[in-house]
Amino acid sequence: MHWWNQQACEAAAEAQAADPSPGNLMAAAQVQALVSMAEALHRIAAALEARDDSEAALSGRPK
Repeated sequence: MHWWNQQACEAAAEAQAADPSPGNLMAAAQVQALVSMAEALHRIAAALEARDDSEAALSGRPK
C-alpha cells in the first residue's frame, strides 16, 4: 500500500467517524473507489514501464 493510499483511507475513516451521516458515508465510499482505481493505474503503469524496459534491452535501443 502506498503512503497516499493509506493517507486517503485514514482521512476518510476519520471523517466518517466524526460525522457518520449518509453524505459522509457516500464520500468515504467514493474515496475508496478512487484509491482503488489509482492503485490499479499505478500497477498498469509499472507493468508497461517494465515491458518497455525489457523490449529496449532486447532490441539494444536506448529508452
